[in-house]
Parts: sequence; C-alpha cells; structure tokens
Amino acid sequence: MSTQLPPKMNALIVEGLGKLAFKQTETPKLDDHSVILRVHDNALNPTDWKHLDFFGKVGTTLGSDFVGTIVAKGAKAGTDIQVGDRVAGLVHGGWEVGRGAFAEYIKTYPESLTRAPPSLKDEDLAGIGVGGYTAYFGLFHPMHLELPAPPADLRGLGPIDQSKKLLVWSGATSVGQFVIQFARAAGIHVIATASPKNHAFLKELGAAETYDYSDAATPDRISAAHPDLTHAFDTFSEKGSQESCARALSKTQPSKLVMILPVDKDLTTVNNKVQSSFFLLDAIHGKAIALFGRSFSQEDAESYYKFLLNFTKNDIFTHLLGAGLVKPNRPSLQKGGLDSIPEGLDLLRKGQVSGKKLIYAIQ
Repeated sequence: MSTQLPPKMNALIVEGLGKLAFKQTETPKLDDHSVILRVHDNALNPTDWKHLDFFGKVGTTLGSDFVGTIVAKGAKAGTDIQVGDRVAGLVHGGWEVGRGAFAEYIKTYPESLTRAPPSLKDEDLAGIGVGGYTAYFGLFHPMHLELPAPPADLRGLGPIDQSKKLLVWSGATSVGQFVIQFARAAGIHVIATASPKNHAFLKELGAAETYDYSDAATPDRISAAHPDLTHAFDTFSEKGSQESCARALSKTQPSKLVMILPVDKDLTTVNNKVQSSFFLLDAIHGKAIALFGRSFSQEDAESYYKFLLNFTKNDIFTHLLGAGLVKPNRPSLQKGGLDSIPEGLDLLRKGQVSGKKLIYAIQ
C-alpha cells in the first residue's frame, strides 16, 4: 500500500567533506522491507555536522532526526506501523543513499520508528531519535550500563531507590536530558553535571543532585559524597569529561562508564575499577559497522537490533512520552526549511547551542 510519490524531491546532499548542497534528487524507491515517510520536521544533532565534516559519503543525504507520516510500506516490512501513521525516529544520514533525514521523503526501516503520541506536536517529536535512543540503549542494554529499565506500562513516577545511583555528565545535552528522565522513571538516584544556569532545569527533569562540570573539583566532590557510585553516562565524551567520570566513580567497586564517543585515553590509569564502553547508535539496525575507529561485530549489532525491537514494537517510548514521564528536548523553531539547515549545523559546530533542539519545518 502506498501513496503516489513525486519522482523528485528536495534534499541536502553531501558533495564532499564539509560540503553540503540543497538540490533536487530522486525520491527514494520503496523496497519490501522498508517504509517511506513524508518528513514534517527535522531536528539537528552534533553527529550531523561530524558525519559531514569527517566521513560523509558523496551523493548521500545528510541528517538523522525527523518526524513525519508513513506514505508507503513494503510488502515484508515487519511491524504493525501502517500508511498514514505519524512517526518519529532516526536514520544514519550521510552513509547510505536515500536514507538521510534532511529531505522531503525518507526511506527507512520501520523497526526503528516510534509511533507519535497524539498529544505531542511535530516540533516536540522531531528531536527524540538520536538523543532518546542513545539514552535508552546506553542505560539499559547489557553491553553498557545494564540498569533496570522502567516498566513498559509505567503510570507515574515511583520512589527513588537510593541504592541505585547514576552520574550523568553534561546532563543538559540532548542525550543527557533523556538519560536523566529514563533513569528517574526507573527509580534511580540521578547525579548530574552541567553549567549552573541549567541546574534548576535538570532538577525539573528528575536529577536529585547537580554539580558544575566546569569546576575541576567536581569529580572528587562527587566521589567523596558517593563512594559507592558505580554507574556513569558521559553524554559529552570530550575535553576531559571521560577522565572526570572515571575520577568520580567508586575506587573500591567495579564500575561501568558508557560514552557517546570512543575512549580518548586509558581510563584504568585514572581508576582501575572502571569498565568503559562506547555506544554506536548506527549499529542498531543489526548490521556490522565500523566507525570512529571502533568495529561493531555482526553479533553485537544483532544484539542491538533485538533490543531495538523490544523498545519500538512494545511502544515503550511512545507510552513514556504520551504519559508525560519523559519529555522531549525543548524545541527551538528556526526560520526557513531544508535550505536553512546548514546555518544551524554551523551553530552546532561552533558550540553555540545549549539545552535546546534546533527544529526546521520541512513541509
């Protein structure tokens, strides 16, 4: 079943490292295992400009996050999502022709889509993909922190279990905001770092304690206050944040640290109790992949894929969002459409965006 699609569409096409062009290109062709959706809104992520600047493939469409409506579904597409459904999610932009998000139409795998709660607007949902999925996988997947996930049918926030503690470094990032909320929904005591201007906001999201990440003494203060802290999620993973997390974790108990970028130094020289892992979102579709100097085997990718199916087919994210137990990043609606996205990417590249999500209406 499908809607008649135009032969051409507008998209942002990679023309070389750091080079992006707004142009007409072929509308993706449906295959048996995919769906095609009409994009309503796009959200921007730091990974978008990094893909463009460091390894974007010529001829591919850039972009990760989107919200839109299903307009065509392949005969063997394996979910109950149907034509006409509003959905949000993510794709690996800049990697495979026809599957980037910065376009009027996207071809993607239905297993990676979250059904949109009716109560939330497009601009709210456009940015849940990269941030939300990274947070959930890093927190609860067995290869990473393996914390207990909140019940799929959770109706309200319960008490905090003080024996379960989590450090969230850079809690005001897109990923950090979702980590805090998923962890709070799971009854975990959240310790978050951020700029002081964001501390009140992070406590609204569910952080029990906040610290200034720019204070060199913060890791030692956290360690002194919580010598039993054994789990940390570094949502920044640059400029010494990995080492800061290792310093904050327990010096006497085995500890786990998950990061969004590869390890930039041997953290056992900082804390020999720390086991670190790097989560690569691009492996969730079940295919072996190598990026950022790290290879994910077919076995690892299949483990991610099974976890993804549980997350999306059971509508876990849909329920938590619809119930207001997890809130999307605060949207910042930008002027213009697809052709204005490069300006937003430059803001991210320069580090000029904090605590909000840049959103562009596409059609």
